[in-house]
Amino acid sequence: MEKRIFQRIGLVGAGLIGGSIAAALGRRIADAALIVHDASPGNAAYVAERHPNGSTGQFADMADCDAIFVATPVASIPGQVEALLALGGDTLVIDTGSAKAEIVSAIAASGVDAARFVPGHPLAGGISTGPGHSTPDIITARPFVLTPSEATAPAALTKARALLETLGAHVVEMDAEAHDQLLARGSHLPHLIAFALAEFAEEEVRDLLPASFRGISSYAASDPRMWADIFRANREGLAEALETFKKRLDLIAAMADEPTPGNLLETLETAKARIDALENDA
Repeated sequence: MEKRIFQRIGLVGAGLIGGSIAAALGRRIADAALIVHDASPGNAAYVAERHPNGSTGQFADMADCDAIFVATPVASIPGQVEALLALGGDTLVIDTGSAKAEIVSAIAASGVDAARFVPGHPLAGGISTGPGHSTPDIITARPFVLTPSEATAPAALTKARALLETLGAHVVEMDAEAHDQLLARGSHLPHLIAFALAEFAEEEVRDLLPASFRGISSYAASDPRMWADIFRANREGLAEALETFKKRLDLIAAMADEPTPGNLLETLETAKARIDALENDA
């Protein structure tokens, strides 16, 4: 599929991910027109002005787009996708939400024809938010997961893959439930732990807290509203991951209470080996 097929692209959401998608589009498909919409007109203008062919607009202005990205908070995605699909035509719609099953379920329950909707999620981002921190490197050469639903047309999935690969993303396909289980353990649980750990950052000891605490708890500096939405949207997957984690904590704590360190040492060495392997793969 050639780049010229994507001549007009819409973007709903001008935050970190939306801004990074726009930057990747500007790098890889600079001749395509980009129409940006955001609840904050200032953010929309900021992102549009940094694209060679960018402009701001409303949903109606995206009716003839070849593709539209929806990069907004998880709670708002279903309604926005429904509205965009209701415009008709053959426009491809891709979202970027961090919890997929609830979005897929909400779209199915709405009764809208979802053949042109391809649920997605770029495995990128970080603590910083807002378009000022956006960069094409968040999209390029990074995994972008697609979780097609039963309603997703094969042609739409093929088109979404082609667009994302044009942007330089590494496209991975999996079902929504598998995605949510993976993200519950790999992203949502670590953030939940960080927010909980921040309770110990009391003023009287703040200056004494070491780098280990600051490193783990630093993800509590993320956008609270965004993460409240994510925790709620993936509450089942998060609860399962948390239960497994609690059992692991209890097991390690019990080992620390044993008279000899054999089991504890072996467990910690295994954990270190896993992290060393993870770092070597990075």
